[in-house]
Amino acid sequence: MASDQRIHMVTLHGDLVIFQCKHPSSKGSEITFWRMSFNRDSGTFLNKDDKIIPMYENASRAARIVRCTTAVNVKTRQRVLCILLRLHRKRSQGFKYMLYSLNSRTSAKLHVEFSLPYEMGNDISILRGPTLVWSHEDIVFYTSAETGSVKEVPIRLKVSFLGELPLPQRQLAILGSQKMTEEEEVGNDTEDKTVLYFLEDGRTFSSDLLLPSAYSLVVRCMLVLSAKQVDGLLRSTVVAATCRKQLVRFENGLPEEVCLLPYEEPQSIRTVHVGSGCLIVIVFERGNVCAVWKDTFKVAACWTDVRLVLVDDFVGAGFEQILLIFEEIDSADEILGKFLLTDLCGVHYSLGRAESEDVNRCETAEENITLTIQALEARLQSGLTFLQDLRRDLRVKDHVIQQCVSALRDLLSDRKHVASPALQEGLVSLLDEQSEEDECAPRVRMMETNSGESLPSVERVWHRVIGQRLVFGALLAPTNQMTESDHMIAAVIATPPVVESVNKIICYPEPLTSVPPGPPNAKRSKLPSGPAILIVTDLAPLLTFDPIKCSVLLCFSTKEAGSASRHCELVNLDLKGALEGKFQPRLFEDCSIDSDESREDLLSLTVALESWCFRIVSTDRTVVDVSRFLEDEFRAKRIKIKPQYLLSRSTHASGAMLFHWKPCSSFEGMLDVYCSDHLSLLRFLDSLCNFLPVSHCVKLLKTGQGRNRSPALFMEHEIRAVKEGVADLIHGRAEEPSSDLIIHISREQWLKERSDQLRPLVDVKLYHRMVERAMDVKMASDVATLMEAELNEY
Repeated sequence: MASDQRIHMVTLHGDLVIFQCKHPSSKGSEITFWRMSFNRDSGTFLNKDDKIIPMYENASRAARIVRCTTAVNVKTRQRVLCILLRLHRKRSQGFKYMLYSLNSRTSAKLHVEFSLPYEMGNDISILRGPTLVWSHEDIVFYTSAETGSVKEVPIRLKVSFLGELPLPQRQLAILGSQKMTEEEEVGNDTEDKTVLYFLEDGRTFSSDLLLPSAYSLVVRCMLVLSAKQVDGLLRSTVVAATCRKQLVRFENGLPEEVCLLPYEEPQSIRTVHVGSGCLIVIVFERGNVCAVWKDTFKVAACWTDVRLVLVDDFVGAGFEQILLIFEEIDSADEILGKFLLTDLCGVHYSLGRAESEDVNRCETAEENITLTIQALEARLQSGLTFLQDLRRDLRVKDHVIQQCVSALRDLLSDRKHVASPALQEGLVSLLDEQSEEDECAPRVRMMETNSGESLPSVERVWHRVIGQRLVFGALLAPTNQMTESDHMIAAVIATPPVVESVNKIICYPEPLTSVPPGPPNAKRSKLPSGPAILIVTDLAPLLTFDPIKCSVLLCFSTKEAGSASRHCELVNLDLKGALEGKFQPRLFEDCSIDSDESREDLLSLTVALESWCFRIVSTDRTVVDVSRFLEDEFRAKRIKIKPQYLLSRSTHASGAMLFHWKPCSSFEGMLDVYCSDHLSLLRFLDSLCNFLPVSHCVKLLKTGQGRNRSPALFMEHEIRAVKEGVADLIHGRAEEPSSDLIIHISREQWLKERSDQLRPLVDVKLYHRMVERAMDVKMASDVATLMEAELNEY
């Protein structure tokens, strides 16, 4: 490369940005840049904008590019390109430094400008801020736009690491051995100690929290994979390359795993998140590069004669690839002639090299490839199984729709509908035929079957007042033969009849596995189990009636061998205590109680509060522990009966929030948020976004309305819409849909209604309106089913 030109390359958002420093004259200088993107069709990098953009020009002084990299701008919270320039002053024998950032595709912004009497060495880092940090004669200096001038670290450090730690508060860290002053060295024979210094607040910690002191002399480069502060102590995961051809992984300052490296003299370490996992790439001197799988800690591939290593998503695949450049370019007219773009899995583009030269694999790498293929095959098999389950569910649903259409056709033609055997085994029919045995069933609060089968009984009931909602729950004792397809369970507010409600069936929380201490002969009560049905409604309409009471009707029905059986129980509730502030969940006072009442409180909260599901993904490091953030920031307490749930208590129920944090993998997790209003949710999301590192992404998966309406409830609305549409056709009028669940207790009333519905004359417009309404309800049902399937997958 010519002596008056220098080329620097850096990546951002999948583009290759190239900076060129020209010296058209002995005194002047000009710095330009251009962007290149990868073309998958031609397999080469091409100029993206077909132009060269000037960034800096000085006609009287010669400028040099010292460092090009990317850093996070704390004001915009975006990663930007940063360029450090150096101007030589001949008269004063000093150097002038300028730190620029590219805030747009064409303009550069000057952040810091300062002068030094010496030339910076190789210990230069551009960190978040952007903040420039360097070391000179065991003294660390730093500057940024916020500081306004060059600052000096108050302690002398022989730096071994300059970088960022994934912590919420302190992130800019310096690791090095602390040098004593001349006064301290007098009469003190102790050796220099290694410390960890944070630039944000000037606090120091023991280096043993990251790296043992015994390794400080042999470590040449290191990378902090994860870090968090727990009870005042730093918990971390670090990988370090030593001068003894070793890559060591440290957990909380203790060596955990060692991988033998094929080359000596390591220079830098970085991670690459490829489609099949995570790679640790180590760059050595003399152009040697090695990649190690993070999970297995085995060598994946090696390369030689490499001029530059870059990492980004160049092909737009959604994950990163490694770009190995084997030659330098001198001008914008040239293109990359020798490079390799790969992720060691499905992406592989090579130019100017023989296929045998692309990857030098070792035995451990071949073994790791075999394990990777086996893992991919297992993942593919799991996906095929899930797809088969979805197809089976679709076939069942199509069969239900066909039976409904057949029943509707028979009804309009005044024909008797004969149910198929599959329909009699558990599918829902529009014409709910009853057997002759039901004529003898008594019309009382409780109706029992004559078939001798055991229907679920109610073990106990409860009700809670949460905010402005009333939650009623009933714990059922299932029979041995009880299955979801054989039984239908529903709850409805019988009195007052104009109150709208939503019911939901949830599994009752299992008690803790540990048995409380007690005398060996002490009698223990049977632990509750089985499903629980809950009904939610607004409390205010119930309090307007006199007397202030409410009746809830529980209905159980089963179908077997063509016969139908029903079982009803009526529960009366006295709501006078709601006006006095009673019926509040005790979990608001104490989350450490392990009792049935606490389980009832938890079920009531999950149903009464609106829920949202968020997916949190980290792109370049392990996802942070959100549960710790909830405990520290919102003072949330873990619920003893279900430690996965955390409750943020408040003085009133409307301010309470319930959280459920579930890590899915090392780089993603699911967070369920339950709260009563959108304002509380927005405040929480604002605090969460400020806490999460820039590499984390938050995505909304489910909203409260979609999660509170189960597919079974949508199917119930679908059937009700069809039945009411048929009634509109027969009566010749369009009535508003009713939200009450009609219970036919009198057989004479049922026969009269059926006789009215079997009139043959219908109106065409009403028929079209009924069909459109049924299609709308069916579409909502399909959406709910897909949302629930996606949620179960995560």
